[in-house]
Amino acid sequence: MKTDLRIPILHKKLGVAELTPADLETLAAGLAEPANRLPEIVGALINVHKADFADTRQIRDKFAGMQLGLRREDGTVYLLCRGVPVDCLYDGKNVIWAACEFISSSIRDIVFPPPGPEPGADSKGVSLALRRFAEHAGVLYRGERNLVSFVWGGHRVGREEYEFAKEVAYWVTLFLPHMEHITGCGEGIMKAPFKGAQVAYAKQRTYQRFGLRDFIGFTEKNILAAEPPNELVNRFVVYPCMEWRLEAFIRASHCGRAHPGGPGTVEEVLTMLAVLGDPANQGCGFCFDLVEREDSAYFTAFRDYLRECFGNALDGLYEIHRGAPAEYARNLAERARRITTRYLWNEDLRFDPRFQERFEVTFASMEALDLSRDQEPRDLLINLRRFFHAIVHVSVKDPDLLDSWGADRPRIRGDRAVLAATDRLVRRLAEQGRIHPDAAYTVPYRVE
Repeated sequence: MKTDLRIPILHKKLGVAELTPADLETLAAGLAEPANRLPEIVGALINVHKADFADTRQIRDKFAGMQLGLRREDGTVYLLCRGVPVDCLYDGKNVIWAACEFISSSIRDIVFPPPGPEPGADSKGVSLALRRFAEHAGVLYRGERNLVSFVWGGHRVGREEYEFAKEVAYWVTLFLPHMEHITGCGEGIMKAPFKGAQVAYAKQRTYQRFGLRDFIGFTEKNILAAEPPNELVNRFVVYPCMEWRLEAFIRASHCGRAHPGGPGTVEEVLTMLAVLGDPANQGCGFCFDLVEREDSAYFTAFRDYLRECFGNALDGLYEIHRGAPAEYARNLAERARRITTRYLWNEDLRFDPRFQERFEVTFASMEALDLSRDQEPRDLLINLRRFFHAIVHVSVKDPDLLDSWGADRPRIRGDRAVLAATDRLVRRLAEQGRIHPDAAYTVPYRVE
């Protein structure tokens, strides 16, 4: 059964007093542009309070008959959605209000983005364009935010891992009640920190003492349909690519931690290690932690994987914390006292330009990856990040690309030891259901 919806486009989320006729033309063209993927994104945002989906194809199929249009009535512009499945509406008639806000934020970032980098811009120019994105979305509206921490981790995690991440955030926020969090904005570990912080804010009367605290969610256009934001997010940014999203996490934070997750989490951790390992960033004082339960061996195994690939080149760039959340929070609070800056954007960190370049996932680009140790550690980090990015892309973002390869799979080349260790890691993540819930899932590459 299907129905029609009128969803108001919120001017305050777009940052304008009203939409002009020229803006409406731009918006209509943006809705019709296939590369913007707005029909499936709007469908996912309408459906945000319902069951999780394994990949973008499922949400696209569910909303295949939905048509989008525009109408202005009494000074308000509405997004008209015709042919909406009623089972994604809480009462069969209306969309939850959070979805209205998320849809307007998505339109702001996808259809009306700020100016991009100038042609031929260097790394600083790209970072400046990325900062404009954050300002455009209101993330930097206060200038001084006290402490901000990003939290990375899996979209698909078990209840124990979810509860542990929630308790960690609860204790961290008790010790540091002014701290705000940025996550990937979806479910699982991306939601748990907000739940824990929410309770701690109430106990510490944070809103009365420090004012509004934001629950910040960073996503990117191609993953949004598969991982729509959770309802606690109140500051939502849609970046045009994963590389910009990862840099934004780091520049918008004073510290960060990762909990267990899938290939996307591995991609994030490898990016952070590359930044911290850059000689230009030595002594930056950025705290980065890998945090897990006492009975978990996820990061212990991951540390062994890093040492198989890099020897001891990455030692000292991160800390593994296992055990009581309160003890981790006490440790982090002590280190946080030594953080001198409270201002964002963190422009002092250097990013290798190769981490800012969009990696276009294709059969040929995966086969061109060099996973050998006969290169600088940062070069291997770049190629491994791209490899794990490709795993997420063909498994979740664009499964049609994987299907287009038929029975063939790109051959990954490199040192036997690195290839064997990487293959073991991916297969372990798949067996644990951290890549795709389908029991028949197979890895999208071959190692020979």
